[in-house]
Amino acid sequence: MSKELSELLSLFKEKKFSLAEKKCFKLIKKIKPNHEIFNIYAVILFELNNYDDAIKYWKKSIELNQKYYFGLNNLGNVYLKKNEFQTALEYYDKATEIKLDYHEAFHNKGNVFLKMNDLTNALKNYDKALKIKSDYLPSIKGKSDIYVKQKTFDKAILELEKILIYEPNNINSYIQKADILSQQNKLREAIDNYEIAYDLNPDHPFLLGDMIHAKAKICDWKNIDEKVQKLEKKILNKKESSPPFTASTLFDSPQLLYEAAKIWQAHFKIEREEEKKFIKTNKKKIKLGYFSADFRTHAMGHLMVKMFESHDKSLFEVHGFYFGPPLNEKDLIQKRILNSFDSFHDINRNDESVYNLAKKIDIDIAIDLMCHTGNRNRFGIFLKKIAPIQINFLGYPGTSGSQLIDYIIADKVLIPDQNQKYFSEKIIYLPDTYQANEDTKIISEKNFTKEQFGLSKDKFIFCSFNSNHKINVKTFDLWMRILLQTKNSILWIMHDNELSKENLKNYALNKGVDLKRFIFADQLPLDEHLKRLQLADLVLDTFPYNAHTTCSDALRVNLPILTLKGEGFASRVAASLLNSINLNELVTENENDYEKLAIKIFENKDYLNDIKLKIKENKLTSNLFKSKVFTKNIEKAYSIAYQNFVNGKLPENIKL
Repeated sequence: MSKELSELLSLFKEKKFSLAEKKCFKLIKKIKPNHEIFNIYAVILFELNNYDDAIKYWKKSIELNQKYYFGLNNLGNVYLKKNEFQTALEYYDKATEIKLDYHEAFHNKGNVFLKMNDLTNALKNYDKALKIKSDYLPSIKGKSDIYVKQKTFDKAILELEKILIYEPNNINSYIQKADILSQQNKLREAIDNYEIAYDLNPDHPFLLGDMIHAKAKICDWKNIDEKVQKLEKKILNKKESSPPFTASTLFDSPQLLYEAAKIWQAHFKIEREEEKKFIKTNKKKIKLGYFSADFRTHAMGHLMVKMFESHDKSLFEVHGFYFGPPLNEKDLIQKRILNSFDSFHDINRNDESVYNLAKKIDIDIAIDLMCHTGNRNRFGIFLKKIAPIQINFLGYPGTSGSQLIDYIIADKVLIPDQNQKYFSEKIIYLPDTYQANEDTKIISEKNFTKEQFGLSKDKFIFCSFNSNHKINVKTFDLWMRILLQTKNSILWIMHDNELSKENLKNYALNKGVDLKRFIFADQLPLDEHLKRLQLADLVLDTFPYNAHTTCSDALRVNLPILTLKGEGFASRVAASLLNSINLNELVTENENDYEKLAIKIFENKDYLNDIKLKIKENKLTSNLFKSKVFTKNIEKAYSIAYQNFVNGKLPENIKL
């Protein structure tokens, strides 16, 4: 090997690609290049994202050696990178025609089909690669990814366990196992795998936050303060440590939540060849694109459906983009939502194809109804800038942390002026509350009794139907203090899983609370849930992540909710809803006042009845459950935002 070639390869290994490119170009000019030199130069160009020139030199390489299967495979790789899938497949096929046992090329074909969402052919090609080389870990990993997409979780786990046979310290496989087990609600096993991964590398990106969240789901608070303090320190030091949603359930600092969101959105690697040039022109109809996994019977689906149905179709064209579970013909909420759209698109496909679809439809305003919430969010789509105006709304209670999201929809309670600096978006302030809602919901006509749910007739019923992961040790301690001071009361809470139930019972017992005063409620259809809520006396809200849909459900049936208002978006939602019906007397700002007011309401039945009557009367004059009013307001905001864009203005706060 010549000295120059040796130096070139050293630069490549050190990832000094710019220097390597210059040296290789000089070498090509100096010598009569063979197919391997052209291949090396093309690989360097590929690493520099100069795909077109890489293609040119790989083709030169193949001209010199038409049997050069390695170069053909590399051409497939560059076309895959350019999302030119059919061309990529052609080159992989040519490579495998020359080398029949070329497992890497079969694997790469699998990657192409996976990107095309052709899971059957992707699986076939991964299997072909593994038939040639049974321990080829990328294909085993590819099969696992497919099984996750297909919701065949047990098969996905088996593939990950194969990887761990070959690489027992493969931290990513433990984390992926934990993620899958968590989706299956096998939370103890999930936590075990997170802990193994954490022992391998406590600084692995976002692992600490995921582990804490899994423990929160089962109300496992052992050493939780220490872990949360570590997490806080990592976020403030700008370390990749927690998904934003997890942070919002743990912290009430707008600054901390802003940092978590910025760190999270920065890890998305977005590549696009050209910046979309949006045409600034007035249109007869503004094209809205709503993106969600929750166009179905789901808390979000119930909130949104009437707003979708109420849009003024003479002014707006409304398009739905769905990436949730398979459509269900029996889901009546889903049917209503789908029927409200001018067009509906199932976008369980790669981000690039969604970007191209949005460009084709020419969406003017893209509304992300998920942002950083849940495993199903598709935030990466919005980082490709699919519309001139992009809005963060309803699904995630906080900032996206991204400069590519133009607005967040809120109200004056959720984001006071002093907190605007902690939001990457400009604020659209709606006049009542930010939460969309239906005018009416069906409430079951069943004659439920307290006894049916294990509730005593003569007891005061405190309740909380929030998910158990929203219950933290401070909130639960507060509830225990209230129960110890209100002897003739019980606490009625949601039964999420057996582990959280046992942990909550054990914690209460250690605090000296009789377990007979704990009643756990199972999931019910919404109409029956609304009916049973009427049996309760007072909702005790969680903190820092308040009741959101569960709050408006309570108010719908005239059930008071006592909340503790904090500083963050998620800790002010219940206050926003109560403010919209002029019931700020139920909004407290510290634990002491929360505790005192709970006891006051328990002790004074007349006061409780007055509050219930006030809710009933104030709903009539409030806009909380007036869908058409809400929709008109949000449409006005959309129109202002779009007109500002047409006029060449940068996004600015909008107050209605």
